[in-house]
Amino acid sequence: MKERIRSYTDIVSFDDDGITFSSGERIVYSECGEDSCVAERDICAKPPYFEFYTSDRHTKVVFDRTGLLSKTVNEREFVKLQSIISDAGYKSYDLS
Repeated sequence: MKERIRSYTDIVSFDDDGITFSSGERIVYSECGEDSCVAERDICAKPPYFEFYTSDRHTKVVFDRTGLLSKTVNEREFVKLQSIISDAGYKSYDLS
């Protein structure tokens, strides 16, 4: 099963239920897995990513900003998303 790939820069909002992208697509945490684990994450990958267990096919959110300080910004935003997921009561599996 091939995953959908979305850039984290396409995220327009977060809430306790999930993530909304500029296209209107939405990841709903409660539909992404069992035992409240909704994704896998790898901050060491190039680019870093979260892969959500969306039902029809997985959705990979990549941290792919380029340019000056991009590595620092990508890591900061990665940790921010990890915190948002945790604050909503869910978790992600660390692959790094």
